[in-house]
Amino acid sequence: MIMSEKVVLLLGAGASVSDVATRSLTKRPPLDARFFSIAAASHSDDVQLNAVRGYFNRTYGIDICAVEHDSMETVMASLYPDLFNSSLSTAAEPTFRALLQLFTNRLARTTNNLRPTQKRLLYRMLSHMLADEIDPCDITIITFNQDIQAEKMLEHLSQAKRWARKASSAFAFPALYAIPESKWKGITYPKGAPDCFTHTKTEDPCLQVLKLHGSLNWYSNHTSKNPSREAMLRQGRPLSVTRRRTISTTMTISGKRTTYALPVVVPPVTHKSSVVPSALGPIWSLAEKRLVEADRVVVFGYSCPQLDFESANLLRRSQEKRSEKATFTVIDPEGAVATRYIGLLRLSRLHYYATGHDYLAPRS
Repeated sequence: MIMSEKVVLLLGAGASVSDVATRSLTKRPPLDARFFSIAAASHSDDVQLNAVRGYFNRTYGIDICAVEHDSMETVMASLYPDLFNSSLSTAAEPTFRALLQLFTNRLARTTNNLRPTQKRLLYRMLSHMLADEIDPCDITIITFNQDIQAEKMLEHLSQAKRWARKASSAFAFPALYAIPESKWKGITYPKGAPDCFTHTKTEDPCLQVLKLHGSLNWYSNHTSKNPSREAMLRQGRPLSVTRRRTISTTMTISGKRTTYALPVVVPPVTHKSSVVPSALGPIWSLAEKRLVEADRVVVFGYSCPQLDFESANLLRRSQEKRSEKATFTVIDPEGAVATRYIGLLRLSRLHYYATGHDYLAPRS
């Protein structure tokens, strides 16, 4: 029996943006650079934007929409310590909530209408792997994205007649997240709404999507619309998952007492391990294991930012633990990203492609 090659697809924000390059900037999934000026141009979240902009103007005398300061990750990393400063926390806490809401609102709004099709680059990459007889269970998607594009694409792939034989292991929701059903506080869906993933109850192996920074369709319940810092960042908070394909960032949960759902996303701060929910710990461990075992690693649209120390360390550790070096490929329009990985992982060689189309082009 021929063993299937083990493949890891490492996805960043650039993978979500890759298929919508012709859209206006305000309608593309957000990237780190120019996040605030693009949000300002969309006028969709002016309340949240103005709250964050006003705080930084009053406190530090800077305009986050100015080119030199317009970075989502830098602003978030700057704001986070203020939550623990007794003289700033009263103003910093609602600003932090506003910034998280601004990010999740923009991410949901720009990705909800991105429908999966056979022309999408991720779909084509996965199709090529299946055509090469790679077992879906030997493909792992590790992603730092909180959108649900990968899930929608996998469901679409599993429904294609061509892959009917492999459909059951190509998509299983929510098993694909590698979180046992017993660990979810709830698996919910809006009553009467047809636009939901089918709940597949299975313990069989399947293609897994390891979301290291959380997901828009994962949420925690809170008794207030404006949860405290401790409630927002408590590592032990129970997580639920909604089967919605169209994400709402302002869900309420009806019961004896109405509760408010807060999307579980890991903010881009410099000490992420202090805010990563404990339920995600095993996912990080599994991601490292899959990277160690991989025969092929394909990085698509993830630059591994300098401030993301946890992710960089994860990649370094997995590289050092490998007995055999994996084939390493980077797909990104910025050639400096390839240079970043060569230095970070001390690679002797690397395959580089500027676009997903270049990666998929026939090679002689």
